[in-house]
Amino acid sequence: MSYCSENRLPLEISKCRLFEIIELLGFQKKKGSIKSKGEIGAYFWSGNDENISFVGIELYVYKLDDCFSVQTRTRAGRSYWDLQKQNETISLLRSLFGGSFNTDEGEGRYLNIEKSEPTKIESSLYVDRWIFNNAMIKAKVYLNMRNLTGDIARETPTGISWLDDINPRVLSNNILLPYMIGCWESYFRNSFISIVKYVDNASPAALKKCNITASDYMKIIHGETSLAYVLADSLSFQRPSVISQNFKSLDLQIDIAARLKKPYHGRKKTLFDSITGIIEKRDVIVHMGKTDTSIFDRQIHSIITDLTEAVDRSYREFGRALSFQPSFDF
Repeated sequence: MSYCSENRLPLEISKCRLFEIIELLGFQKKKGSIKSKGEIGAYFWSGNDENISFVGIELYVYKLDDCFSVQTRTRAGRSYWDLQKQNETISLLRSLFGGSFNTDEGEGRYLNIEKSEPTKIESSLYVDRWIFNNAMIKAKVYLNMRNLTGDIARETPTGISWLDDINPRVLSNNILLPYMIGCWESYFRNSFISIVKYVDNASPAALKKCNITASDYMKIIHGETSLAYVLADSLSFQRPSVISQNFKSLDLQIDIAARLKKPYHGRKKTLFDSITGIIEKRDVIVHMGKTDTSIFDRQIHSIITDLTEAVDRSYREFGRALSFQPSFDF
């Protein structure tokens, strides 16, 4: 299912002006797309740097015999803000260039936004969690699709260190681990940015940790980045202890450590301690170039489960502290 619209604009309008308005609305030109008959422009809106769009908006411009046709489409998984932007685009084109429009709701009728307006922090943190979820799906697909054959690609240790060290299954899992920790780190950094951007009472105490360079200041002044991004980039988001301290510095009653230290499936080790150990494994692989011969498939699947559960707990903690209902409707 999708949500579609068409603006029919007079041929007398300036094509260049039309493209200029589309780009001022934040749409970016698609590169290398295959053009259909009559198509003279293809664009996409992804929410820019607001992080509140779920699926974005496709926009195509056609030159027909009797008019310019501007068609927009967003998918069923869209956010409130995607549909709002689509209606805004339809309205502005109609206001500036005249003509007529229709949507799935009918002739001259805007798309129906049936949901109440969410807060931007709610939408942004949902997107951050969604991105992490998709990244873990890629890891699972990779594990299921890779083709490792031969006696050397054993699924259990031999007890002979040098033989396990050249096991392609073990090496593959060692390569996958830094990718997953990168996704973990990115999730918390992006969530930190979302909170700094959209929560008004986030404490500026976190700025004390931020080492802003002259280059950073120039990028902020010229609109190439924001203070929130510079602040987050100056912090580490790998170890649970440091992640928790970073969010506590915002003084919003967010306690990641407490969530991760709660019991987990009857294990003696908490998620907090388990993930700290996973980070240490990653550091040995990345900084020392050593293969961890204990990471077989069962262990890598367990790591994926632990990281996912920890992120879900953290997302729920954001919801509790910031008063919104977390959504896992991916």
